[in-house]
Amino acid sequence: SFGYYVKIMFLTPYFSNTNHQFQFTREQASHFAKRVAGDYNPIHDEDNKRFCVPGDLLFAVLLSKEGVSQKMRFNFSGMVNDGVA
Repeated sequence: SFGYYVKIMFLTPYFSNTNHQFQFTREQASHFAKRVAGDYNPIHDEDNKRFCVPGDLLFAVLLSKEGVSQKMRFNFSGMVNDGVA
């Protein structure tokens, strides 16, 4: 549907997709945190040694790829760094 493509186009600058796997650079994740989510937590700064990808971005990309269902369960069990597929 058109809405699906709008969502994907909106998120495209914030992740890369290769072989049915997605990943993030520090720059992509940091820009999403600050410009889209308004999340200025220092852990999302590109130069932070404890950097992690914002959960909002992980969740948004996952939903755009898998869609929404009446019953969904997500377990984020750790922090995702840049370059992790």
